[in-house]
Amino acid sequence: MTKLTHENFIKARDYIFANSDDINRAWFRYNFEDEDTGAFMDALAKYQHNDGGFGGLFYEFDYQGPCLKSTEIAIGYILNLKEKPSVNHPVIQNMMKYILERYHPEIGNWGDPAVPEVNDGVYNHWVRYRGDAIIPIENEDERIGKYDANEKACFAAFVALYSELVPEELYQDIIKYPVEYILRYWDENSPYYKKEIFDDGTPYDFEYFQWFVSCLKDKDIAEKLTAILCQNPTAFMELDYAKSDADYVHLPCDSINSPDNIVYPVVKDLVDDSLLYRMKQQSDDGRWPLGWPLGEGEGFRKLQILGEASRTMGMLAKLGRFGRIDNEET
Repeated sequence: MTKLTHENFIKARDYIFANSDDINRAWFRYNFEDEDTGAFMDALAKYQHNDGGFGGLFYEFDYQGPCLKSTEIAIGYILNLKEKPSVNHPVIQNMMKYILERYHPEIGNWGDPAVPEVNDGVYNHWVRYRGDAIIPIENEDERIGKYDANEKACFAAFVALYSELVPEELYQDIIKYPVEYILRYWDENSPYYKKEIFDDGTPYDFEYFQWFVSCLKDKDIAEKLTAILCQNPTAFMELDYAKSDADYVHLPCDSINSPDNIVYPVVKDLVDDSLLYRMKQQSDDGRWPLGWPLGEGEGFRKLQILGEASRTMGMLAKLGRFGRIDNEET
């Protein structure tokens, strides 16, 4: 098994500590020094605002206040902790309050992950605040049919993980829509199967649904949904690895976050091969570059540096989970 050399690991570490922020440094310490959940949660808490939402964790806009988009990033950190914080942890409780307050039962989902203030600063157009009105959907079947998992199923995942903090009726309402959406439209044996989802191949729903399914406490439902997600996973993965050199595409290893991932067993060889390709994309200075500019000007330059440092930390964490780092000095 090819591993990232110790020398390249040190280069990446040094790049992270020189160019990233406190949360990425804390994430490095958690992954490679102490696995101290409490210490990492203390670091994460500094990004939580009084309303329970998070800010400053997303590097494609410079808005630092609370929003669902940064809160999504916080959820991603928590899901990757080996030992999850308890339901009594104040960060978790305040986070749940923030998330539930922004749920719209009239559509069975959350609204825009950004807030209007995002558009007042430096931002990429694909993460801007769009200002779309929440239009109630009266029919439940229609709400299921219009369910949007992208950037939103992660909140349902958090609700499932910490279901003890959610009133039962509200909990059932929240998880119903992603569960039914997968059962109806992703299962090739369903009369409602939507082949166009797989023809399109957009990876985001597939990846967020993995978050959600892995957090469900009902194991019978989780197993059924896992089997569906495993039917055609490569439809959402770029198998021409060279395209990732200068374009934003998701290789198999980008869609699978660890060997414990629910889909990993059916794409193991592809994940392992693409990890090797990603390793070769490391720059001489230790970072994993985005491969494209976020934009022009000083504001975008700062975001680019933070984003590439975060991407580098994400690669190190993933390589560590897959046992692909040589930690022995030569």
